[in-house]
Amino acid sequence: MNFPWTVVAMLAAGATSHVNIEKATTKKTEASSPKTHSIATPLTEALVKERLNNLGLSIETKTTEPVMTRIRQYITVGKKETEVVLGRTGMYFPVFEDILAQHGLPQELKYLAIIESGLQPKVRSHAGAAGVWQLMPISARHYGLSMAGGVDERLDLYRSTEAAAEMLQYLHSELGDWMLVLAAYNSGIGTIKKAVRAAGSKNYWKVAPHLPSETRRYVPAFLAAAYIANYHEQHGLKPVSPLHFAGDARAIRIYRSLAFGEISRVTGVKTSQLAALNPSFTGGVLPKSGKGNLLILPNGDASSLLRNYLESGRPLPQGTMRTAYVVNKGDNLEKIAALFNCTVEEIVKWNDIREGKIVFNQELMLILPKSFFIDRA
Repeated sequence: MNFPWTVVAMLAAGATSHVNIEKATTKKTEASSPKTHSIATPLTEALVKERLNNLGLSIETKTTEPVMTRIRQYITVGKKETEVVLGRTGMYFPVFEDILAQHGLPQELKYLAIIESGLQPKVRSHAGAAGVWQLMPISARHYGLSMAGGVDERLDLYRSTEAAAEMLQYLHSELGDWMLVLAAYNSGIGTIKKAVRAAGSKNYWKVAPHLPSETRRYVPAFLAAAYIANYHEQHGLKPVSPLHFAGDARAIRIYRSLAFGEISRVTGVKTSQLAALNPSFTGGVLPKSGKGNLLILPNGDASSLLRNYLESGRPLPQGTMRTAYVVNKGDNLEKIAALFNCTVEEIVKWNDIREGKIVFNQELMLILPKSFFIDRA
């Protein structure tokens, strides 16, 4: 993580021992609109505590000195790096939020990726963790991620987030406390269980003295990340979006082998931008896949050109038109079918959906009667 002012040994231990089992239930997290204060307002513990409490987090919001120190670093010596990280949230957070919601997990867990990687998918720790969620190879394999044949799915936005969500579910089912879950994501569940036994308590603040020093910094770092993600404007910070992200990105599922060079020729999107949006294809090629590879394209024009290329020779039934639909948060096939007066089976057939699953920002093709469009003109 490119924060020279922070202690980032966390990347080394980001996920040393995680395994999955069942869903955890949670309470609602994000506050509707944080209170605003003047940028000149002094940064005090009372102010930070008030603002954090307004977020309705699932963990206790103590404003200890490590929390305050990390926040000061975000808004002073680390300001430029912070603005870059904040700029990446526009691309990553909507995907995180959708997947966390599907798993019944607190929305604020998205802030974990800030302290794990600074939302940089290509970051690798010296211990071998990789991706925005810093997944270790053993954990990645446990959750079904591929790391072979020119593909490292720990760098895949969707599949790595699914894996991280399943890990977090398991950790909560074992520990029953979100503060302990955060600590376990850093140092492993074995370390946390040992510390709980030593403390004779499951209260995080009693357990903390028995944790490694790096892990003791983890919960304060999480609180600071939550604070700066929500209150950066009050400190004059402006998110700087990545050059490769235009805000209209969409994903299409592809089953055949396809090289970045071919995609670039068809769509006009530079191979460097394709690589930035799709870092999991380390060899610059989407391999043939029975479950399908999700390719992220920067906009609807690019996805339309590629779809026309891939589907050339497939005539439309008489009296129909093709239209694109981009999956929103909370969508499922039943909702979309009802919206367009078609069936789930038709959507599955039109899009060759083999696993029955769709993801946020996925572009679906719908083949509808021309009367559908005329009636809504």
